[in-house]
Amino acid sequence: MNITFKPVDESNYMDVINCRMAEGQKGYVEDNLFSLAECYIYPNFIPKAMYADDELIGFVLYYFVEDDPDYVFLHRIMIDEKKQGRGYGKATLLACCELFKEEFPSIGCVELQHYPDNVAGDRLYTACGFENLGPRKSAPGRFELDTEDPNRYIEIIRRRYYD
Repeated sequence: MNITFKPVDESNYMDVINCRMAEGQKGYVEDNLFSLAECYIYPNFIPKAMYADDELIGFVLYYFVEDDPDYVFLHRIMIDEKKQGRGYGKATLLACCELFKEEFPSIGCVELQHYPDNVAGDRLYTACGFENLGPRKSAPGRFELDTEDPNRYIEIIRRRYYD
């Protein structure tokens, strides 16, 4: 399986916007239109379309954090509902980790967050070598969700370190 990444641009943005989460995954990741709108507000965000053998399969959004260690924060990753169940989740996540190290050689790790009840995500991140660093309460405001569910304000922090 050959996973590649292309910038989201005028040639593919509508296809990226039309990618959808599976019904049981809604609420774990904002839709791609919302993510692309965030790129206008936060110009350091990097959106990429993900392809398997030249077929669009999903979307990833990330940004570089200069810190100790430097790291890439994986803000969003999604596989279109029509492409799920084919092993793309693990393949794309591992390919993302390779891409991030190529783009930002100084990084020591990739960090992501997920909701405690995202069992499928939890399994995927563990299988890809992301260590569970424990829960953290989400900061209100910047990415505040429109929800009454108090569990949506707690996220599990995970990191995958480079050797």
